[in-house]
Amino acid sequence: MSQMNPKDGVQSQSRRNFLRAGAILGADSLLGVSLPVSAALANEPGVASFMKLSRLLVNHHLDEGVGQRMWVLLKDKHSNLNQNVADILKIATQKQAKIVEDFFADIPVGELQDLAYQIIFGWYAGCLDTSAQAESFAFEQALTFQNTADVITIPSYGVSGPNDWADRPNVPVLPLRKF
Repeated sequence: MSQMNPKDGVQSQSRRNFLRAGAILGADSLLGVSLPVSAALANEPGVASFMKLSRLLVNHHLDEGVGQRMWVLLKDKHSNLNQNVADILKIATQKQAKIVEDFFADIPVGELQDLAYQIIFGWYAGCLDTSAQAESFAFEQALTFQNTADVITIPSYGVSGPNDWADRPNVPVLPLRKF
């Protein structure tokens, strides 16, 4: 409950409400709850079809919030993003695609194929291009980070807390996997 301070007329929060809010945020982060960037953005028709296409192009568990952020950045770069996504989805539907290999070869070279490559790159890299001005929309949720997160731990970044790398030994890099 907020209270008005009679001296300066400033409204202040009670310590109990402040601690309660902190506990809720802390519990959410411990449980791995990730809220979408925007509930209004999640209802945009373009976001749902973009996520559907993304799941066909990239065979991994994809974070909805990351997808929303990528869609916003792609919409700024591609004026006809929703139509291009619909065109690629139409190709996938015609091929009855379940995975990317079922339909990718049928995407025409040019704008549509470039968009498909950019979406795949975005999910893995957490940004849309390699330029110095590239805007990052994901770091820990980027798929390249996820592939190595449990194998190679950077010593200065503790998995369970800041400077807490001593409790968890690094997994040796060798022997390398054979593909």
